[in-house]
Amino acid sequence: MMVFGCKNILRMLTALAVFFSITATVKAETPRFPPRIPMVERPFSDDPDKFSFAIIGDKTGGGKDKWHVFDRAIAEINALKPDFAIMVGDLIEGYTTDLKQIESEWKEFWEHQSPLEVPFIPLPGNHDITNRLMYDYWVEHLGRTYSAFTYNDCLFLMLNTEERHGLPKSKDGWWENWFGARQIEYAVAELTKHRTVRHTFVLLHKPAWMYEDSGWHEIDAALAGREYTVFAGHYHNLTLHTRDDRRYFVLGATGGAFTPRGTKEFGAFDHYSIVTVDGGDVGVAIIEPGNVHPADISTAEFKEKLTSLLRFMPDFEVNRKQPPSRGRVEVVLQNTLEKPVSAEIAFSSNTNWRVTPPIITFEAQPGERAKGSVQFTSSTSELLPLPTYGYAILYGGEQLYGRSEAINPIPPVDMHEVKDWRILGAFELGVTELPATPGKYPETFTADQLPELDDSAHQGKTGKVFWQEYGAEDGTVNLGEVFGEPYWAIGYGAARIKSPEDRTVLAAVRWNDIGRLFLNGDEFRISGPSGYVELPLRAGWNTLMIKCATYIGAWNFQFSIENPRGDLVFSSRKE
Repeated sequence: MMVFGCKNILRMLTALAVFFSITATVKAETPRFPPRIPMVERPFSDDPDKFSFAIIGDKTGGGKDKWHVFDRAIAEINALKPDFAIMVGDLIEGYTTDLKQIESEWKEFWEHQSPLEVPFIPLPGNHDITNRLMYDYWVEHLGRTYSAFTYNDCLFLMLNTEERHGLPKSKDGWWENWFGARQIEYAVAELTKHRTVRHTFVLLHKPAWMYEDSGWHEIDAALAGREYTVFAGHYHNLTLHTRDDRRYFVLGATGGAFTPRGTKEFGAFDHYSIVTVDGGDVGVAIIEPGNVHPADISTAEFKEKLTSLLRFMPDFEVNRKQPPSRGRVEVVLQNTLEKPVSAEIAFSSNTNWRVTPPIITFEAQPGERAKGSVQFTSSTSELLPLPTYGYAILYGGEQLYGRSEAINPIPPVDMHEVKDWRILGAFELGVTELPATPGKYPETFTADQLPELDDSAHQGKTGKVFWQEYGAEDGTVNLGEVFGEPYWAIGYGAARIKSPEDRTVLAAVRWNDIGRLFLNGDEFRISGPSGYVELPLRAGWNTLMIKCATYIGAWNFQFSIENPRGDLVFSSRKE
């Protein structure tokens, strides 16, 4: 990896500026834009074969004190003189319905953008289009929310992942996906019309290919069989993904907020990109203001290796009838990276569990393996609260990754994943805007009234709804898959558990976005979107119910329960 110092980068910028200022003898075609594409018009390059363009990352989502980074990027892009510049969204802070605030934020952005000397084409991000008011403001003051154009025999497909804010909800009150049918139809038509271009560039704010319900699969299918590259933003962290031998970039921020890291492979640094098309070749330079990096500086493969360096292997003997319970956890660090790795793992004792030793540390050179173990003892019949651990991984001396987890003393083979459910929805959540206080449930969600598990009709969000069977093959009950993806809706999942005797069992639950857990009508609380709970099963049939809502995110849940003897019976119907 080559990193240029400030003097070298200035020399390089000057040389590139001279290079790009040479006028070709044959003029390139003029881009053919659809009506009202949002852009700042300036003359395009005359080079008919080789050209370059800049991509600017997120400015907002925090970073209010980092305009100097954005300004430096604009100055360097002017020196490099690409043919034009594209910004992948999040130009303003947004998330407001105050029109004066919206106008003020756009005024601030244009003041910082105005020194740019090349044509500028912005895409909308979630901060730019947060609601219908902001959508309408974009359309009125900037123009189209999605578009396509050709330039020097390349197709540029500019998509809007926030288009749902400008669409009327269907008769069922839901949005089909991020893009809407009309935008997907437009994208497929443009791809079909321009089959023979030498390269296709797809640009969008959120990396839709990472989400099953985004609507990306239709666009993805239309891209098959052609040379293309995809660029997105949103996460403020650079990652290069490779799919079907094509490059998919999640670009980092250009002045947006994030926690910086010195290790460039982690992708946490401000940058913009220069893409150069030369014949059939496409080169991508990742430019940190003052430094230039290769396109593969931060890959998904590196991050997958980083997060899988440590393995935790628990081995417990749980005895609820005649405590104590005891066990051990073996921890293995396998360094598959190119620099030394060190890790410190801290285990926490509590009122039930004693852990010895409380801390273990590892150091491993590339290719080396290190291991250690800790002992656990409990003198009570209760498993909760479970012991926990937290760790930090240092790569080349810098902390890059950390995590904390509870340790489940029940072997995974003895945890039964409940897959047969009945589900009911969707119901009104009773809110019309995002929460003012993060993590606070709306009052309508904390009401304790639960629907009867029967065959009668219930009044739902858009009409009568009924309990229906659902088989979760992969263990995830995806309510959005059945009920669509409406904002601010409630759904229920119910399952029946038959126990041969009264017993207490450990259960694990995870939901996204918010949820509540009930057994036989009594609520059992967990803190956060996932956790463990001990459930007192009665002899005979027990009714488990999960109330799950889409509030600020997705809409699904998972549930597994301790069943070491395999004598629990599960059913989706009331017996």
